[in-house]
Amino acid sequence: MVLGWLGWLSIMAAQASTLISPEWSAVPALAGLAFPLGAILWAVGMWAAVWFRRWKASLLMMLAGGLALPSFQATWGCGGCGFGAGEGRSLTVMSWNVRLFDFYGWLGQEGAAGEAGAKAGIMEAIEGAAPDVLCLQEYFTLEEQARFPVEGPLNEAVAQGQSAHRHVVIARSKGPRSFGVATWSRWPIVGRSSIVFGTRNNNVCAVTDVAWEKDTVRVFNAHFSSMRFEEEDYAALEEGVPNAAGRERIWGRMQAAYVERVAQVTAVMEAVEESPHPVVLCGDFNDTPTSWALAHCRLQLKDSHDARLFRMDGTWQGAVPGVRIDHLLVGPHWTALDYATGGDGLSDHRFVKAVLQAARP
Repeated sequence: MVLGWLGWLSIMAAQASTLISPEWSAVPALAGLAFPLGAILWAVGMWAAVWFRRWKASLLMMLAGGLALPSFQATWGCGGCGFGAGEGRSLTVMSWNVRLFDFYGWLGQEGAAGEAGAKAGIMEAIEGAAPDVLCLQEYFTLEEQARFPVEGPLNEAVAQGQSAHRHVVIARSKGPRSFGVATWSRWPIVGRSSIVFGTRNNNVCAVTDVAWEKDTVRVFNAHFSSMRFEEEDYAALEEGVPNAAGRERIWGRMQAAYVERVAQVTAVMEAVEESPHPVVLCGDFNDTPTSWALAHCRLQLKDSHDARLFRMDGTWQGAVPGVRIDHLLVGPHWTALDYATGGDGLSDHRFVKAVLQAARP
């Protein structure tokens, strides 16, 4: 039962992390990171309380589970709850942090900075997913496209023999190299704008109006602040509990990122609220389902991952499995018919893909 009570406390703290802005305190956000583990301990405690007929404990466990139900749903999905029937033609949207198409060869694949390697695999994965709208984060281009062709292969992967439309927002340039986000579409793009977050990193949001089925869809392609861990931080974490200096450095980076994301998410959601068109918001949020950022977005939008049931669908391909930090949310005009992830081993992120349909009135 001791583990069960630890789980009870953990899921209560995690639920609090969705309500308390990191601008007030970033400490509760740590509980949000640990929610899946806390939920498992809570389930063990719930089972033990019922098995040993400790009814008061069972009641408290059930109460905690009820209060934390939004976090359970956000983490594991709910089999389509919140999505009604749809009608008309479907729209497939795909979002992927492609990590500069592995230009610097981080994955160690031969030819990663050329036609072979991770970039070729990314193009093949995009073509196989066949998205109508493709949103890329950590987009990268060289002035001399011939040295590292991106636009041509992407056009072929998205349009598959025809001509695709694109909206590129550059967040930062360094010599001939440009970094940002890009939205590609099989359908005509009729409006382009962006939300600039004012940081010196690659964080920005492209706002793209796509003409689709006699309507206009507004697509928000966002890349929110990351922890910006460096090699020494990852090395310290992999070795176990970092020393005092390491803990202070890592926590400082985490706090800064949590606070930055508050302003960034708030700016994007204000723009979402003002949109006259059906909305899709996707990108690399760098935050888990049990977080203030996701909870704030879910107040107005529906998470396409809710179409799944009992699936965590982790998108970060790091040391901790099951961590989902890439998200695809939609406005009330939509229903999600399907949700999928993929792209294993081609970036430090997996892609997310949703098949959407206009919600039936």
